[in-house]
Amino acid sequence: MTTTTVFLLLAEFGTGHIPLEKCCQHFGMKPEEANKRAARQSLPVPVFRLGSQKSPWLVAADVLAAYIDGQRDEATKQWRKLQRAS
Repeated sequence: MTTTTVFLLLAEFGTGHIPLEKCCQHFGMKPEEANKRAARQSLPVPVFRLGSQKSPWLVAADVLAAYIDGQRDEATKQWRKLQRAS
């Protein structure tokens, strides 16, 4: 995970505990689907709640940053493979 990604997320969301509804697009889904999957812990990152079961699902900024960086790294690998093949 790069520090840059974490800082960009902190700047974008203003918190280290990002509401799932505000960052679910990073997983390619809408809030309704993300919340359903959060209840089953079947998202690509762990989510948690602070407070009651009615509290919103949250994603830690460093965890989301690691996920985003992993996705970028995988895309870079695929891009390099295609560049060598051309």
